[in-house]
Amino acid sequence: MYRLSTDVGGTFTDGVLLDETTGKIEVSKVSSTPDNPAIGTIQGIEKFDIPLDEVSFLAHGTTVVINALIEGKGAKTALITTKGFRDVLEIGRSNRTEMYDALYKKPTPLVPRHLRLEINERIGSDGLILVPLAMGELPQILEYMRKEKVASIAVCLLNAYANPEHEEAIGKFLRAHYPEATVSLSHQITRRYYEYERTSTATQNAYVMPVVQRYLDSLEEELTQRRFQSTLQIMQSNGGVMASPVARDMPITMVESGPVGGAIGAAQLARIIGYENVISYDMGGTTAKTSIIRGGLPDTADRYMVEGRPILLPVVDLREIGAGGGSIAWIDEAGAMHVGPQSAGADPGPACYMRGGVEPTVTDANLQLGILNPDYFLGGEMEIAPQLGREAIQKVADHFELSIDEAALGIIKIVDTNMSGLLQSMTVKRGYDPREFAMVAFGGAGPIHATAIAKELSIPTVIVPPSPGVFSAWGMLMADLRHDFGQTYIAPVDTTNVDEINVLCRTLEERVKELFAREHIPESSIVISYELDLRYVGQEHTLSVSAPFTLREEDKSVLNERFDDRHLRIYGHNAPEEPKEIVSLKVIGIGEVAKPTLETIASGSKKPGEEARLGERKVYVGSGNYQTFSIYRRDKLLAGNVFSGPVIIEEATATTVVEKNQTCSVDQYGSLIISLNREGQ
Repeated sequence: MYRLSTDVGGTFTDGVLLDETTGKIEVSKVSSTPDNPAIGTIQGIEKFDIPLDEVSFLAHGTTVVINALIEGKGAKTALITTKGFRDVLEIGRSNRTEMYDALYKKPTPLVPRHLRLEINERIGSDGLILVPLAMGELPQILEYMRKEKVASIAVCLLNAYANPEHEEAIGKFLRAHYPEATVSLSHQITRRYYEYERTSTATQNAYVMPVVQRYLDSLEEELTQRRFQSTLQIMQSNGGVMASPVARDMPITMVESGPVGGAIGAAQLARIIGYENVISYDMGGTTAKTSIIRGGLPDTADRYMVEGRPILLPVVDLREIGAGGGSIAWIDEAGAMHVGPQSAGADPGPACYMRGGVEPTVTDANLQLGILNPDYFLGGEMEIAPQLGREAIQKVADHFELSIDEAALGIIKIVDTNMSGLLQSMTVKRGYDPREFAMVAFGGAGPIHATAIAKELSIPTVIVPPSPGVFSAWGMLMADLRHDFGQTYIAPVDTTNVDEINVLCRTLEERVKELFAREHIPESSIVISYELDLRYVGQEHTLSVSAPFTLREEDKSVLNERFDDRHLRIYGHNAPEEPKEIVSLKVIGIGEVAKPTLETIASGSKKPGEEARLGERKVYVGSGNYQTFSIYRRDKLLAGNVFSGPVIIEEATATTVVEKNQTCSVDQYGSLIISLNREGQ
């Protein structure tokens, strides 16, 4: 049997195939098909030439949700809410995410005001019904939505987190009388009390639901025609996967579907080879992404922003910028050069791709400098034209009166600086010392730039996994199924009713297990954990602490201590004498799946064999100077090989640069472990 994963990116669609019997891994990379990403996915799968009825596990990461939200290409959506609260989406929060941006504007609501419809009802924060639901108003609301040709409906009532009875009644009515529209009920996504964030989350879920359902229908139809008989698993933003029937109802959990796979893969690889604290660094064709992994687990956040709109769901804490191989170099009105965030994407792609692109990109610059081999791009499968890249860079060179090589180097230095800033925002600016982390570098362009960035931040070790260009897809093979549910519950820690908390946590646990039952996960494979969100009384923001399965009176002091310790670690101060209060209860369910065993490679001597050496190439390093780099072919390197830079290592999905005064060793799994000699730099 085989395990298979696919990851749709902005430029390429990646695939990884694992033979469960031998542990052998094969990879594929094809150009993405933005008009219908399912086409590129199928093209990538077909390159493996295996019968899909022998695939026991298929995980899929996709950008379809994030693209729909960013590009505004979701369905026509209406919102039904409590009378008097139709403008919650418009009002939002009074804080500004860009404090010093004089041109800052609040995001435009995805649902215009004329489609934000009110209904008489009121439930108190204690869950008691204060005003009964006016069911008689629903036929008129439905008639109006039909007239407006609404395709999807979000229902978010005030305090539905405490009692979903009214939302459930509205959902039942809509599904019976308006079956052609999809329906998103807020309490089924999150049961936390922030009304703006909860409304925003439900609305965005409804907005992308028809898009995702059409996409999954198309993909599953293609898979069925090819005799795929297992369940399609979709990568979630929280680092787990979920069965596609569940994804259809909660597509907003897929917002960072693809990039999260890389973070999970980095965590698993680092754990296997003995690193607990690492920085994942993923540079693809369109963006660069990073996350922090401590103690073998990626950091997570309890909310996420897309185009300024909050999503109140757990997500692996990723940051990204528009810096990829396809990022375009451009000159602003003041004459300064920038790189990104605009990208040439998959179509037309960088100028050297010969698909009509004329703007200079990072890939064109790396090709011009001599880092990329034009005869071995994508392992020789893709023909590129260095001359077209030179012609694109010539515009930059002419503007600044530089040589083409110097202009290309300027592009690379700018993008490296941008990415160094990205990694600093996740480390130094959060109180982490980069010198205490290793970096796992992947993505088609990541290993080219990783050592330069690591040198800038004094990161001592860079790890480049096998087939780094498809590593996010590999990470999906390592992901378990996961579901998170939270419930607002505000009470002082010292006087709270522990029995009440235990009952609520058991209720959330049952919801988690219901989803696992839909995914046919046996009880023996489910791991449940509880967390409580605490804060000092008077604070707004909370911190999560682990909680026992059955909370007892004597556990309250332990919760207080855990919160004080975490507050000190994160903020540098705490106040143990101050009273704390509980804000939310959280249940996290992990449905464990069998992990693939990493294939080891053959061992060799300390010095790489001659068959691994392809020769030498001159690379431009600035001020009219060129440096001679030895060229190695990665698939000929053996475990135990050690060599010093300057070296370029070529493989089908990526190119790795080892700079002067850096040493690279090959481990038993074929990972490149690059050590930076601080004294020599």
